[in-house]
Order: sequence, then C-alpha cells, then structure tokens
Amino acid sequence: MNVPKYENQNDLTNEQAVAAFIGEKHGLVMEKLNPVYRLDYAGLRDGDVSSFFEIKCRTFKRDKYDTMMINAHKVASANYLLQSFGRQAFLVVRWTDFTGFIPFAGLEKWNMGIGGRFDRGDPKDRDICFYIPVSEFNEL
Repeated sequence: MNVPKYENQNDLTNEQAVAAFIGEKHGLVMEKLNPVYRLDYAGLRDGDVSSFFEIKCRTFKRDKYDTMMINAHKVASANYLLQSFGRQAFLVVRWTDFTGFIPFAGLEKWNMGIGGRFDRGDPKDRDICFYIPVSEFNEL
C-alpha cells in the first residue's frame, strides 16, 4: 500500500532556504537526512555532525495559533538521536513574520493530544501530537 506524500517542491524549497539560513548564521554545513531518521537535516561543523533539525514552514503569522503542533513521532525520533549519539536536536519553525527554534529535549512536558488535519480526507493525517506554546520559541 502506498502512503501519500503531501510534501511538494515548494515545501522543500522553503525548507532548504531555512536550512541555508541556519547554516549561514551558525557556521554549519546543513546536510539533508535520509527519511529513516525522521528529521530533516544534520548540521555539520568541521565534518562532524553536531546537531539535528526538523524544519517547519508555515504560511501564516506566528500569532494565528497559541501553540505549535508537532507529531509525537518527531519528538521521539529527536530524543532517540540525542540519547543514541549525544547530539542536540532542534525544532525550527518559520512563520510568515518570525523564525524561531526550540530544543526537542524537554518537549514532553507540553500538552499532548490527538491532532492533525481533516481537510485532505486522510485518516492518517491525525496522530498523537505535542502542543508547544509559540511564546517558548527563541528567535533564530
């Protein structure tokens, strides 16, 4: 059974732009990860993987919602990378008016529920999610 992939070229282009910004600002070479890792990028410094990143690009302003919803499997994957390799992982979100980040470590303290989308008619669009207050994001 094929699982639909909703990510399109525009999404990837936006994600790449944010990754380039992170790399430039923090002196990292950003490498797109194999999907098996479930996060988007590794940040390399002097050839060594120093951090991991999940990048989300939103098409609305930061204050549209009080929280940023992230799938629990992303949090679990980020924590696995931290525990397995000792490398920090960050959630980076670009809203139309703000780009912010938060470490994945500790996100488990936020509210957890079932969330997702209804507009595509795909029952797999709903899953366990964490709801992170947008006020907790630091400006990138």
